[in-house]
Amino acid sequence: MHELYAEILKTLNGYESCIAITGGGGKTTCMIKLASLYSKQKKRVLLSTTTKLMLPSDVEYGCDSYFFDSSVFSHMPKEGERVFYARKGEKALTPPIEEIDRLRSLYDVIILEADGSRHLGLKLHNQGDPVVPSFVTATIAIASFATLKKPFAENCFGSELYAQDFPEQLVDIETLKKLLLHKEGITKRMTGKGVVLFNQVTSNQIDACRELSDSVSLPYPLFFGSLKQNILYYRKDL
Repeated sequence: MHELYAEILKTLNGYESCIAITGGGGKTTCMIKLASLYSKQKKRVLLSTTTKLMLPSDVEYGCDSYFFDSSVFSHMPKEGERVFYARKGEKALTPPIEEIDRLRSLYDVIILEADGSRHLGLKLHNQGDPVVPSFVTATIAIASFATLKKPFAENCFGSELYAQDFPEQLVDIETLKKLLLHKEGITKRMTGKGVVLFNQVTSNQIDACRELSDSVSLPYPLFFGSLKQNILYYRKDL
């Protein structure tokens, strides 16, 4: 077994200037930890969103500075500094995409939470999401392996939109395969260097990881691990 985050960093090396995180089942956790690791590399890191995030009063993002207006443009980040930028509402809301684009010259790494799943582990998208800007250089698409054997409709945000494509009652390996291949599924709008990450895997699911990996061919590596425990249990490379 390997450290999951180390393998993600290795895979995205050279493509980390703007990372979009999509899907469900661990996006915010992934964003916060990656920001911490890039900060330790002395990189200037900006955290933001193209959808919605919890406010910093509700989630500890670990940032050194927080901005909710245009004053972010007069801030010159130092090496290793983590900066949070969003518009304030009931949640932290996306700033105009062109503003994120303008900030790219000030930061070594921008990490965007680019999808919403209402805390569900799987996601089927509508026409408008995920919101992945054209300047994104890498995408991490996340889905929860902990949804296996659980009710599909209760664990997949947007499932009601595609009831004909997904008539199953419970999530199984075939369901996850279909989500990987569906045009509105896990890999939708992946841009730049890509990683598909099945999160919340346990040590007794490695055979299931292998079964899913062997059933699909994708232009992205498949990682199976635990973001919380920082363990990569299984992977399928290109």
